[in-house]
Amino acid sequence: MKKQVAIFMLAFICVFFVGCSSYHGVNYSSTSNEESNSVTFTDSLNREVTVCSHERVVTLLGSFCDEWILAGGTVVGTASDSFVSFDLNLPDSVVDIGSHMKPDIEKILSVNPDFVIASSATDSQIELYETLEKAGITVAYFDVSSFEDYLDMLNILTKITGRRDLYQQYGIDVEKQIKEAKAKIDGSRPSVLFIRAAASSVKAKGSEGTVGGEILADLDTVNIADSGSLLEDLSLEAIVMANPDYIFVTTQGSDTRAAYANVEKLLTGNPAWNSLSAVKNGNYYVLDKALYNSKPNARWGEAYLQLADILYQEK
Repeated sequence: MKKQVAIFMLAFICVFFVGCSSYHGVNYSSTSNEESNSVTFTDSLNREVTVCSHERVVTLLGSFCDEWILAGGTVVGTASDSFVSFDLNLPDSVVDIGSHMKPDIEKILSVNPDFVIASSATDSQIELYETLEKAGITVAYFDVSSFEDYLDMLNILTKITGRRDLYQQYGIDVEKQIKEAKAKIDGSRPSVLFIRAAASSVKAKGSEGTVGGEILADLDTVNIADSGSLLEDLSLEAIVMANPDYIFVTTQGSDTRAAYANVEKLLTGNPAWNSLSAVKNGNYYVLDKALYNSKPNARWGEAYLQLADILYQEK
């Protein structure tokens, strides 16, 4: 009899721990178990993830570190951009686990995490899945490029931390600001060009997949890069032909000076640039990369309101 009980208990323990790090796989639906303090949800890789413990968390992206802290969490390790691109005041004990483009698995494992928050938009992070799983570490993947994505992720994270008050503060209250911004839309549907510049490239961005592009689309603009060849080959000739009402540029990376030098070389240094309606009408704007390239998180409302005030100045 004792042997049977022992076998039963062993089976129960195995089922329990498999459940706490199981990935059965996009909606971010989630459920919580108050008795075990676990939260189960479907991540952006369509995997069912159950989080049972979040005492030692590692985030593989700066914006995810920011959002996890907004949700009431703490980290023992995070990506390099968390230290330079976000004002997080992280303790000295937090380990830099390397670039979000190439996280260091040895550093991640060295801090003994029980939960890792990763990006499904970065191949190198997806490649860490098997190693983390074999180590018995729960990992969840997210993909955030719009406010709705952010809100869904915050909903899950605050369920994990139990801080639903922070979902109200940094989610629902921010959503009210966005509704205020969208109330300014007047039906004019202005045409826009959204440019992201870096030290190595200058590219037009469409309505999907980038923060600035998603916000502009949600504010009822027509992005000229959504049709034609601008996404593949940004040229001043094509911009002149489309002649957008507004032109916005933001930067990516740490070398902002080199990024703007690229914009000048490719676009603004050409005399034809001054023939554009957006330029002649004073509708060429340089946007804060913290709001329109990185994920603005708690500042999504601010990002929306700034653009709405530019696009619909009379309302």
